[in-house]
Amino acid sequence: MYDETWVGQHLDLMTWFFSKAPSASPRGVPLGMLEEILRRSTSLKPSRKGDALIAKNDRLTTRVEVAAPENPEGHDATINAIVTIKTAFPKEMLAFGTTPGFMATMNSLATLGAATEEDGQVYIGSRLTVYEGEDAWDVQFPLLMLATIAAADTMLGATGRVLARQAPVAPEPSFWTDDDFEIVHASLSKISVCTTGGPGLTAEFGLRPGEIAAIAGHRNTALWEMRTDQPHPEIGGGLCCLLNLPHPFDSPDKLDITLLALNRLEMAGNDLPPHFGAWCRGKRENNPAYVSFLPNDLHTIAEGIALNMSMWAYRRAQLADAMLQTMEIGNR
Repeated sequence: MYDETWVGQHLDLMTWFFSKAPSASPRGVPLGMLEEILRRSTSLKPSRKGDALIAKNDRLTTRVEVAAPENPEGHDATINAIVTIKTAFPKEMLAFGTTPGFMATMNSLATLGAATEEDGQVYIGSRLTVYEGEDAWDVQFPLLMLATIAAADTMLGATGRVLARQAPVAPEPSFWTDDDFEIVHASLSKISVCTTGGPGLTAEFGLRPGEIAAIAGHRNTALWEMRTDQPHPEIGGGLCCLLNLPHPFDSPDKLDITLLALNRLEMAGNDLPPHFGAWCRGKRENNPAYVSFLPNDLHTIAEGIALNMSMWAYRRAQLADAMLQTMEIGNR
């Protein structure tokens, strides 16, 4: 089960880390610092194997691996490293099957990773693309760390609750406030129709020239929402982030297969936004959506992360729309 005390246990280590440049680690990725935090502040047992960090507990094994990009040329920067976080499915979960429909249900409960099938292997995965000169570890490192610690546990715990018909955990209030959403609004309103109020923020991302809002009759817009009133069944309070694409599917099976393909592409991608979430069924049940859930801890140690998530969602909407068009899937 997700342990909310981990921030307090290693906050001093985090403060020390952010006061220094990343240590000499593979391709500038601070695996050594991650290993130190896991060893000091969690029940995981970390070890190094080349450019990979292996973290184990009694039932799960997570592999954090740093690799060179297949193509270092990004759309506006040079890619320095691709970091993948993969946790193999436990045997008891494999017993329920790994059909596209079951995987889609699991991914609707995602926090910072997606249930993914690749070459016959099933795992919960996240990915970080690191660019040269980016200097964004104040946000990237907490995401990398928490995905390693909790992405698998939180999804598997929530799935177990659903299968066993257990009540969700009692949520504490979300740490995100109107002030956080006003900061996001100041940036998103320059590129989208964006509103705040109530429990969060809503924005529409145009996917075609001249199309900006569904209320104007435009059909090619993606809906981005960040809400504080939708707690996670295993974590409780935090920030639910959901990107709904407008593309309809005439078959649930076809949608679920496409969602698996999108999650697989997220893990393989080079020049893509950070992948800390999952493609799942959208609000209409016949459209694809990308969901992430940020625990309250991330508000504490990753200032401004809501804006980062929003800008990544904007780019993800454009890229996913292009991918779906190549699959001849659209809303026309």
